[in-house]
Amino acid sequence: MARRIVGKRRSVAGQPALAGERSLATRLNRNQLDLLPILHELLRTRSVSQTARSLGISQPAVSQALRRLRAAFGDALLVPLGRELQLTERATGLAVPLQGALAELDTLLHPQRPFEPANEELHVVISTADYVALLLAPILAEIAAIEAPGVVFEFVAGAVHHADDLALVDFMIGPRPFGQTLGKRIGVMPLWHDDVVCIVGASNRTIPARITPEAFRQLRHAAFQRNPAVSERLRMLMQPTSALETRRVCTLPDFLVLGAVVEKADCVALVPRKVANELLHWRALRIVELAYADRHLAIDAYWSLAADGRRGHAWCRSLLARAARRIEQPAKGADR
Repeated sequence: MARRIVGKRRSVAGQPALAGERSLATRLNRNQLDLLPILHELLRTRSVSQTARSLGISQPAVSQALRRLRAAFGDALLVPLGRELQLTERATGLAVPLQGALAELDTLLHPQRPFEPANEELHVVISTADYVALLLAPILAEIAAIEAPGVVFEFVAGAVHHADDLALVDFMIGPRPFGQTLGKRIGVMPLWHDDVVCIVGASNRTIPARITPEAFRQLRHAAFQRNPAVSERLRMLMQPTSALETRRVCTLPDFLVLGAVVEKADCVALVPRKVANELLHWRALRIVELAYADRHLAIDAYWSLAADGRRGHAWCRSLLARAARRIEQPAKGADR
């Protein structure tokens, strides 16, 4: 009697498993797995032409693949909005699991060998502001030229707004308070600290070496603002001194352009100290200290946990840490 019961359990348990395997095989065949890397790149770039360049194939081939993917998923995936393509809700939901699945498949088909930077080809996408790119890109490029000539760094702006967007890039680098809005199920690495200062034209001697918030509010100022649609709460998280900017005469999405505006116009601007020091090399400016408690910045790197197993990602994290140490080093003796 006992053997018959066991036999029945095995039979009943085995049937759904076999049916599930057959169903999976049918779905894998129907959904054409060879198109998934193209889909992943389309979701990342939101551009047929950029995807073609990235994968080294023709634009017509990518367009044809997109048509087949739309048929397979029963969804438009990317839809035109003005002159750009935007992800549909279905496509947005695919980004994170697709990245993880492709990483697992790559590991399955190509057993991991030790990552050798000198012999690897890697494309690393970093979403950040021009301020971070100014400090970080030269150091990363310098190190890679010596140790990993096959590594390409692509810096993009404004690609990450929510945790799911991290699947579309390798890293997002930004202020800690903003990164904390992305949730806890992500990778995080502290990079460096900075503080906000005021920059003024070198010929402007009416402004003292140290300025109070009240005095700053009375001056005409240019301001960094990447996206006008960003809420005031989020802007305060990213720019703790934005509450002082009450007399804006110009807003710009680039910190570096602020230096040119301040040099040529009768106005001032608030920028991170490290970028102010860089601007002084090619603009006629001087730095004015800001007597404001909430002026400090902590800059961190963030990434999707699905990227942890991606080939070369651990090496990239170590490279970011090395570059951050070089960026932080000059500030050690500074009066902060």
